[in-house]
Amino acid sequence: MSARAHTAANSDISMPVRVREAAGEADAWYLQRQWHHWFGAQYESQTAMQHDLFEIAGWTLPDDAEQAPLDSYGVIAEHVSPGGQAVPVGGGVALLLDHATAADELPDGGFDREALAGAPTVWFLLGVVDSAWRGRGIGSQLFKRRLEWARGTGAKIAIAFGWERSGGSSRPLFERHGWVPVETIESLYTETGRSACPDCGVWPADDAVCSCDATLWALDLPTGGEQ
Repeated sequence: MSARAHTAANSDISMPVRVREAAGEADAWYLQRQWHHWFGAQYESQTAMQHDLFEIAGWTLPDDAEQAPLDSYGVIAEHVSPGGQAVPVGGGVALLLDHATAADELPDGGFDREALAGAPTVWFLLGVVDSAWRGRGIGSQLFKRRLEWARGTGAKIAIAFGWERSGGSSRPLFERHGWVPVETIESLYTETGRSACPDCGVWPADDAVCSCDATLWALDLPTGGEQ
């Protein structure tokens, strides 16, 4: 789809930005870099790509891979210059996890992890927009594209963490799409060892971890002919 056609379908995104499915190594490495920058995910060499992104890259998982997703989906937002050159300005990733993996990924809280996790579960892993491109509806479109994919997986529930940042919360985005807050967990990322956080000013080289709170959100996905 051309940038013009996509913008016509998504009028809240100003020209010339288009949103498309992520595919190939270049897209996977872009998403890996965002994951590293915003969340401290490992990023050292080609051997350090997270297994969750292998399918997007078109790579085969190693035989010893543990807790690999059943399926993965990436989406890229890119600025298209008048000359046709496309530069990524945002992206998102969603995973399809089996029940055991989803339950294991959930933190301790005032809920039953085994009961909350579905068989399978869609996990919204990552959604970011470059700071210079925010406020144009790009994040919303990245969110919608992942929701469209989620509804086609056969999963009954989607789960995500919303970053409760002092500079702005993702709460309005989740609420707009009908997600339900399960629990806000204080200093969640201290427990998970998140080593990068632009809000805290924490970076991997600091030997410190993020202390931000996060809200766990859930969305029942339609089954059969439900919409």
